[in-house]
Amino acid sequence: MTQLLGANWQTTVWGWVAILATAIAAKPDLISFLPESVRPTVVGICGLVAIIAAGGFAYQVKSKNVTGGTIQQTATGAVAPTTSTSVQETKEATIK
Repeated sequence: MTQLLGANWQTTVWGWVAILATAIAAKPDLISFLPESVRPTVVGICGLVAIIAAGGFAYQVKSKNVTGGTIQQTATGAVAPTTSTSVQETKEATIK
């Protein structure tokens, strides 16, 4: 997943799940291809998933693992090599 979505892929996944579930819950026409009998159930489940995914997204965004935390990231979104000292350099820097 890291190679596909970047170093902090969890935030991306939670965000897309929240967006997709919210879209289906708000606009049930998106699932018009499903049988009429299951649509209300799917819409209800998507509403719950949207709430849970939004919470997961919010938690992940504030996680210590996001960029600048325990998982350093390059400008391209890749995981920075363990020899990277950017966090330490930032801590030691002074405002000019």
